[in-house]
Amino acid sequence: MGNFNEVQQNTAVTEWKKADYKEQQIPEYAGNPLIEALPPILTIEEAYKKMLVQPLYNESERELSEELRYQMLFRLQHFFQPVSQHLDLERRFSRLIRTGYLSRNPLGADEIRHLRGSVIQTLPSASSFTIMGFSGIGKTTAIERILSLYPRVILHEYPVNRLQIVWLKLDCPHDGSLKTLCMDFFLKVDELIGSNYFEKFGKSRISISAMLTQMGRVARIHCIGALIIDEIQHLLTARDRGSEKMMNFFVTLINEIGIPIILIGTMKAKAVLQQDFRQARRGSGQGDMVWENMKPNDDWDMLIEEMWKYQWTREKTPLTEQLRKIMYEESQGIVDIAVKLFSLAQSRAIETGYEKISPELIQQVAKEDLKLVQPMLKALKSGLVSELEKYEDIMPMNLAKYLMERKSKIDLRATIQKKKEEQEKERKEYEITAMEKAIHALITLGVDAKAAEKAVRHVLGTEGNHNLNTIVMQAIAYIEQSVKTKEENKKKKAKEAKENLLASVIDKGKKQKISPYKALLDAGYIKNPLNELVM
Repeated sequence: MGNFNEVQQNTAVTEWKKADYKEQQIPEYAGNPLIEALPPILTIEEAYKKMLVQPLYNESERELSEELRYQMLFRLQHFFQPVSQHLDLERRFSRLIRTGYLSRNPLGADEIRHLRGSVIQTLPSASSFTIMGFSGIGKTTAIERILSLYPRVILHEYPVNRLQIVWLKLDCPHDGSLKTLCMDFFLKVDELIGSNYFEKFGKSRISISAMLTQMGRVARIHCIGALIIDEIQHLLTARDRGSEKMMNFFVTLINEIGIPIILIGTMKAKAVLQQDFRQARRGSGQGDMVWENMKPNDDWDMLIEEMWKYQWTREKTPLTEQLRKIMYEESQGIVDIAVKLFSLAQSRAIETGYEKISPELIQQVAKEDLKLVQPMLKALKSGLVSELEKYEDIMPMNLAKYLMERKSKIDLRATIQKKKEEQEKERKEYEITAMEKAIHALITLGVDAKAAEKAVRHVLGTEGNHNLNTIVMQAIAYIEQSVKTKEENKKKKAKEAKENLLASVIDKGKKQKISPYKALLDAGYIKNPLNELVM
């Protein structure tokens, strides 16, 4: 049970990654196919680049119609800017999933005997931790970005015939029911590998204890690397000591089967997580993560700077210190609210024809469009515990008590700067190539070489689409406009020179007490009308 041959007849339409074993530099990881088949351990820079999500955007889109630009604003919901805590979480998960496999090497003799049921094995406890944070702070989005770096299922054919489920993410049922969670577990596994575990073990007539036993067995057979349970605050609604039963089960998975578990929830979940899950976390070394609202520091500044690039208003608004402060004031460091606020402000600017982002507009949108979250934001602004306690989802916690003693120090600014430098280098290299081709095309059309170079440099110095055809067309337009402007200036100067000359003649006549008429007549600029009649 659990190998490729046994489940292939029921296989769902799911892509399995064929195992590609990589040499391990850490000795204890070597020789374990479950670890060797995982993607390489990422550096901070690699993790940042892989987690970053930059929506599609082009400066020229700001000139499109109101309807099209309004649609493009929805791209911002996919924007994801990694910050320090995200990279810290990626490191923890990378370590957690690998150390969780150390005691479950399928090539080990003890593991083989255990699966055959011929030995009862006591395994070292797996590392597990919890993530608690305010609603909208990005807990779920962050973990899903990290999970996307790993394949869901890996097919091993040699030296071990096994389907490895690298990770499985479940949402805690709204009613906190342990039975519903078990049924969801079997369904998710069936979807991934085409098995029929739900048919066998997920029926309502089967007892919870039987379900839990089979759930642990399936998790062991298919080498589940990590089990992620989101929305754990729903356990607060569980009946008949449901939260205690579920937590006891999680402890069993961690301590007896060796499967790492990550529990994610809002601040409401802290009562459950601090008490019922304490045993599982003891000595894990991972440390819990508590995500409060972001502070107005480097991470926040970087997030706003990167997000600010995505403007679809006609007028591009530079990010000023005043706008930074207003964005923080009206979102209180809640990422989800900041992104929504930025998007809604642009929507209002486009709809009203105002076509730019201003501090006043952001404040107006926050007041009128984000009415539901204003009480919570007001509580955050006050900092008063008595006010914050009214909203358990945003109740801050003492970070020093829960975070690891030695927090990873990540120089995100350096990573961002390096990325910007690479982009700038690529842009310059492209512009040099495009410049040479455009100048050559203009010379072929008979344009003077110096004039061609000047025109192309001017075009590349402007914003907009810089493909070769556009550069050449805009350069020709620039040259034509330059010639036209030069001719107009020449005529203007000639006219001004003549006017200046006549003025000097008149001024000279005034000094000699001669009328302007006589001065111009004597100088020959006008003729005597009487002489014209005689002729």
